[in-house]
Amino acid sequence: MIDLNHIPRYRENNRIEAKKAAGGFPHSLWETYSAFANTIGGLILLGVEEAPDKSLHVTGVPDGPGYAATFWATVGDPAKVSANILAPEDVALHTVEGKQILVISVPRANRHQRPVYIGESPFTGSYRRDGEGDYHCSPEEVRAMLRDREDAPADLAVLEGRGPGDLVPGDVRQFRALMAMRQPDHPWNYLPDERFLPAAGILGPGQAGGLHPTLAGLLLLGRRKPLREVFPHFRLEYREEDTGFSLATARPGPPENLFSFYTLVSRRLAAVSALLAQSPGEESALAEAMREAVLNAILHADYFSRGGLTILRAADKLTVSNGGLLRISPDQARQGAAGDPRNRGLVALFSLLKLATGTGRGLRGIYSLWASQGWQAPVLAEADHAGRTDLSLPLPHRTFSREELTRQQILEYLTDHVSAGPRGLAQGLGLPLREVQEALARLTGQNLVVARGQSYRLRA
Repeated sequence: MIDLNHIPRYRENNRIEAKKAAGGFPHSLWETYSAFANTIGGLILLGVEEAPDKSLHVTGVPDGPGYAATFWATVGDPAKVSANILAPEDVALHTVEGKQILVISVPRANRHQRPVYIGESPFTGSYRRDGEGDYHCSPEEVRAMLRDREDAPADLAVLEGRGPGDLVPGDVRQFRALMAMRQPDHPWNYLPDERFLPAAGILGPGQAGGLHPTLAGLLLLGRRKPLREVFPHFRLEYREEDTGFSLATARPGPPENLFSFYTLVSRRLAAVSALLAQSPGEESALAEAMREAVLNAILHADYFSRGGLTILRAADKLTVSNGGLLRISPDQARQGAAGDPRNRGLVALFSLLKLATGTGRGLRGIYSLWASQGWQAPVLAEADHAGRTDLSLPLPHRTFSREELTRQQILEYLTDHVSAGPRGLAQGLGLPLREVQEALARLTGQNLVVARGQSYRLRA
């Protein structure tokens, strides 16, 4: 809430809109109502004028009670506005500088109410707020909000036109091996693939019989070509500014899907954490927090949107961006409110690996860790104009050489897997074979690893 006694101090922005309204309600009032409701909320000040220098001045409305009554009658008319999301206290008359102004506090609408639109169609009457202006939502933005209205997990829908052959067999094996390691007593570990995959929700029965991938199953373990056919804008990318290293589903080879992408990125970030941390405990906490940031984006991304999922590591921060806006407000997410993940099927699948709860605790833990380290706080924000959510994690400033990170990745991998050959390391880390061979030669010369036939292990 702003200080109404000092209105000239303020300027219009993404949360404040001033309207003189001397001759009644302008049509733009309802555009702003829709825009605030569909983004992060804001204040509409009726009886306040924006001067040419952008300063605000109180002009007053001629009939405060009449304006309030007319507003309530109009906002409650479904022929004018699709939803009245206001409580009685959200609309109030105030006397400022001896003049009456009407202050309308528009909250962010919940996902079941969005898009809030004016007129007959959400495709022509939905608006979003960007800076000081209200803009028509694109058809893609409207469709995204309409998808988010549904409570049924959309990613459990069965893709009737696809078959089990659309999954990557090697990724299925690795998923099952990791699940058996994390949950050794789970009864599904003993099922053959043809029974495990439908039990887990990776495959589902079609109306005419037979098994087909679910949306979640294809996203998690699918091949590149079927993924692009079902999700035309499917794109996952990890990039490093200092080393030039990158992982991308747009290129041949791994990663192809969410599971392989998450696995490769997690291993890379574990190496980053090992080199940044000052103690083993800090290393473990930092690696877990960065993995949580990646997983949070995976579970909340809208894979039908153009946003994709992009992770950029710079010398001083890690930025995780995913297509799709949050289904709760950024403030609620930062405070650890119960999560409302967009992809509940993926939550269930990652929970088989003990990696996801969907409760919102992970994001709260990230903020707590950064506070305990005395680091600059993470920034969670929505880019409404791009339909994207960004989480930026400030890091201790440090640049790495590509060779340094590659060697650290190999050490981390051999710690977990005991031994591996050059080709296995290259595949498991998403690195070129020659780069791995050069790093192994350097590590062997430093007496950090030893060769045993075609494999390498850490020196005891």
